[in-house]
Amino acid sequence: MRARTAWLAALALAASLLCCVRALAVTLVRAETGQWDLSQDGANRSCRLTLQAGPVTSSRRGLGMPAGCRRALPILASVESWSLVGDDHLEFADTTGEPVLDFTEQPEGYFLASGPQGETYRLVSVERVPQRNPFAASQSGAKPGQETGQQPVQIATKGNAPGGAIRPADVAGRYSILREGGQDAGCMLTLDDKEAGRGGNKALLAPACRDQGIVIFDPVGWRISGGRLILTARKGHTANLDLQADGSWLKDPKEGKILSLKKQ
Repeated sequence: MRARTAWLAALALAASLLCCVRALAVTLVRAETGQWDLSQDGANRSCRLTLQAGPVTSSRRGLGMPAGCRRALPILASVESWSLVGDDHLEFADTTGEPVLDFTEQPEGYFLASGPQGETYRLVSVERVPQRNPFAASQSGAKPGQETGQQPVQIATKGNAPGGAIRPADVAGRYSILREGGQDAGCMLTLDDKEAGRGGNKALLAPACRDQGIVIFDPVGWRISGGRLILTARKGHTANLDLQADGSWLKDPKEGKILSLKKQ
């Protein structure tokens, strides 16, 4: 009887530990979701990626990027997903799950990976300022207070405070709506900073808009979630847009025709 009781207690403890491990894994995944800038050291090439929380498989998550990223950084041509490996590695994989880039977290808070030709790729969060290594200055010989290593990322929206998370107050404003190739659709969209219920803010499409697709969508609300701008249509469906290096917002190419917002 005692042996059975001990066995049941051990089983309960194992189940409890498994739940804790799973909860920790979910927390770590959520901590890394959002927008990241990927660049190749020594080359004037960069791309803004969105690490999504939605699963592709049980261990891999979706990864979004503008169509031009695969041309700017050919290493991304086969990348379809991302995952955490341990607590300091972030991995990009192809459709078969084969690793393409294995990033290692640096003391300053960004990630580095080596490419097939020995090139170095740097992954930096757009939504938080990397923490500097307190010993970096003494190790490099720099004087206290002197900048060393990776510079903090700044969000490119006009009037935004340097670094930190994307704030609705920084996104609110009046935008021109552009189609593919930066062609002006002749439509203006105002993102109000006043809440419109359900945790979102009010969006207003100017009456002069004549683009049939935009008129049918008719955005009435917006919010920021996971580093993305989410527009809500009058009928309730949504469109997801990613922040670009120039401060504009680009609709996820997987969601249909190219559309972007440029702040006035």
